[in-house]
Amino acid sequence: MGLGSKIKAIIMMTRPLNSFMTGLAVVFAFLVNNNYMFNTHTCLIGFLTGFLVSSASMLINDYVDLEADKINKPWKPLPQGLVSPVTVLTLSLVLLTIAILINLLISQIAFFTVLVLSIIAYSYSFMRRYWWSHFMVSIGTTAPFIYGYVLAGLPREYLLFNICFIVVIFLINSAREFTKSITDIAGDKKLGYSTIAIKYGEKNAAKAALIFSIIGTIIAVVLGVMGYASIIYTIMLGIAGLWFTANAFKVYINPNKEVAHKAKNNMIKAMLLALIGYLLSRIQ
Repeated sequence: MGLGSKIKAIIMMTRPLNSFMTGLAVVFAFLVNNNYMFNTHTCLIGFLTGFLVSSASMLINDYVDLEADKINKPWKPLPQGLVSPVTVLTLSLVLLTIAILINLLISQIAFFTVLVLSIIAYSYSFMRRYWWSHFMVSIGTTAPFIYGYVLAGLPREYLLFNICFIVVIFLINSAREFTKSITDIAGDKKLGYSTIAIKYGEKNAAKAALIFSIIGTIIAVVLGVMGYASIIYTIMLGIAGLWFTANAFKVYINPNKEVAHKAKNNMIKAMLLALIGYLLSRIQ
């Protein structure tokens, strides 16, 4: 295989859209907590950090999940042999190291925040044998918002909003993780992984996803109703929450791989809409 094909395969493995969204989430969190005052240096470092940590996490996840992906997702670059496991591992560590070190250009607290959050995000891939590893993914998903709040200087007036919104992110992402677990049962079982769908069954996984999505949506909307965010935020989060919950309900009614696969893809779109609503949360 040529160098160009290998580079293309590696880029595909970093999930560039997901990593871009992570970097964007950091910038959004910084702007929201900094009253939309743009700082080129901080936003650039923040975006690169989010993008690189996400890319590194995606690569190490594919490295650890190689055997499972041979069953669940044989079309992915690593199971196809398009790139070597050693290359993926090395690149992942390099990207993660760069992401952590560039934060020394901002502050020590930014450096240590990224270090801790990166360890959590990275360690998930090695905890797949435990069903509660789903929650590690969700903690990792809250990372851009925690980090963005730190970059903005930890403004006290926005502390309560940030805590509540981070809880929303945790609940909503956990709901998607539960849904996703229904699609990967075959390979996960063969490798001895324990997911909520395997441990408690597809129906209970779908039920948990529905409950988490309902609670997350309610908290998100109440934040706006109580005046902690703008009316635009409230409307957009309400729409995104209903869209997300509707897909969770479809899986609850019919908890099989095909329905869950379609639902998890729609859920990420609803989450993107919610991210835009979050960006507009300070616009009155």
